Amino acid sequence: MKKDPTPIQIAIKIKEDAGIDIFQNRRDAEYVEYRGLLCFILRDKLQMRWTYIASFFQSQGKHMDHSNVQYLFKMYPIYKKSNKKLDRLEKKFYFTPNVPFDEINKIDYLEKKYVRLETEHIELKNRLKNPLVNLVLDVPTHRTQEMKGKIKAIKNTWLKNI
Repeated sequence: MKKDPTPIQIAIKIKEDAGIDIFQNRRDAEYVEYRGLLCFILRDKLQMRWTYIASFFQSQGKHMDHSNVQYLFKMYPIYKKSNKKLDRLEKKFYFTPNVPFDEINKIDYLEKKYVRLETEHIELKNRLKNPLVNLVLDVPTHRTQEMKGKIKAIKNTWLKNI
């Protein structure tokens, strides 16, 4: 398995090795145990939040809430004692230490936000080159309402002449 897999890559690998679809709404022991493995990896290795793990399961068609995730996480060591396949499968995944999945998401979010803000900044600078915008920006704050009224009046006379 590649290093630092995504949640979906982990789930696919578990489904392949277990030979079952862990997202089916079934309560058989093996389904529950392999779901426990996925919850453990997502929480312990990727440091995902409880609600995000539940949302991930829901996006795959499995009804789940944060309390189900917490219970599966808590029970996983017990499942692992009785099902040695879980431990072998868990060891197939490799993760970079101290890079939680939520942090990766934050970095991606911040990079996209930076690009958006940079674009808005350039657009704003271009608008400021307009002499009319600069004229309006020079109006004292206490005169803003007066200026707004005069601009509306001028605009209305233009609309009447059309």
